[in-house]
Amino acid sequence: MAIIAHWNEWYQIEVRDWQFLEPGEAKTTIDSHHAAIAHSIRRYVRIGYDVREGKDIVEAAKHLSGTSLANLEPDRDQLGSNVKTIKGISNLFYWKWPVSGEMIGYICARSLPHFGPWNNFPPSTIAKLCTKPIVRPHPKISEQTEPESAWTIPISTLPNTDTVDPIVPEFMDNNNENDELEVASSIDVKFQFPMGWALKSNQKFGGKGKGKRMKKKVKELLKSFFLNGNLNQKDKMLAKDMYNELMKFVESGELEAEDVPKITTIQNWISTYARTFKEQATENMIKDIRDEISL
Repeated sequence: MAIIAHWNEWYQIEVRDWQFLEPGEAKTTIDSHHAAIAHSIRRYVRIGYDVREGKDIVEAAKHLSGTSLANLEPDRDQLGSNVKTIKGISNLFYWKWPVSGEMIGYICARSLPHFGPWNNFPPSTIAKLCTKPIVRPHPKISEQTEPESAWTIPISTLPNTDTVDPIVPEFMDNNNENDELEVASSIDVKFQFPMGWALKSNQKFGGKGKGKRMKKKVKELLKSFFLNGNLNQKDKMLAKDMYNELMKFVESGELEAEDVPKITTIQNWISTYARTFKEQATENMIKDIRDEISL
């Protein structure tokens, strides 16, 4: 998100908006093009060819209309900075990066297009997400191929609303517009749930499995603490010791404070993991004994 905010400055690319959907489902014009490329590669493999190098991908998709292909190799030496996560980012599916007006430099996000309140992240907040300055990458880019035919699907452009009427799809009947609005309004009034009740950000799950899940990185750290103590009794840690070690990772910026579980949660994890570890060790030992007997 932070890097995209610099695209207009670096490459003169204006990212008007970004809507997150399942990739390959062809729910938008661009993703429809992506789905066509993926389908052509699968077909290429199905008829007996192998995809081992970039030239094989070019061969598989060369007949697609309006499709140019190139190899993009990122400069991974410039991708080493740790980036923190925006709180609640998983509930936001529509993003904008304004390049003019009062909100220039901001990252703006909301639940859905035209729905939900805007969450505006100023440049000062964005700068705090990165432990190192964001620099322009210099990837290696090969020469792109030329499509054999033009893309026949028209791409709608944003009109100047001061002089041009907004674009109205041909399948919409303007004569019934007021009737449709009245029906929609009556549905909103009669519906028993408030607008936005189905959004992920408004869901409150209960029952089995409720509560916050432990992050994968936190689990891996706890495993390393446990195994070090299992190997050497001097390094054995109690739940409070493990909690203090995790807080050191928070101070260094490698973990978020909200990701660190409570001491009681760590104690429950130790009990569960110790039982699982003993069972696995016993199974491995029995297996080794059986193998020796069979020999």
